[in-house]
Amino acid sequence: MSKKRISRPLVFSATDCFGNYVELPESTWIEHVLDEHPEMAGYEELVKTILRDPYQVRRSTKHSTGAAFISAAGVGPRPEGIIALVIYSEEIIEVLKGSTTGFVTTAYPIDSGKYSNPRIGTPIYTKGGQTK
Repeated sequence: MSKKRISRPLVFSATDCFGNYVELPESTWIEHVLDEHPEMAGYEELVKTILRDPYQVRRSTKHSTGAAFISAAGVGPRPEGIIALVIYSEEIIEVLKGSTTGFVTTAYPIDSGKYSNPRIGTPIYTKGGQTK
């Protein structure tokens, strides 16, 4: 008996700024992002754009294979911008080579008043700068 790949409905698939294939599952968008951050409704394409062309990408402090994609200020439902967290199937060094796949686990507006010290790690990419 051969195993069939079960496809799950997607909000989108995209290629991130490093050349990795990234998916946003519909279940994640509805059951997590919109449940926790309803102000993100209608911003699916913006999340996709930020994966392709982020202002900054930082290491995740929660997941060793994760990266936080950050928009510039003035983007999204709040003035501070938005963050999308992607978990990859490989370590960050492979992510930088564009040789892995990932999926969006959350996306939310930055709220510096509520989260004055966000739990995201060191920058690995800054627009106009260098990848570390």
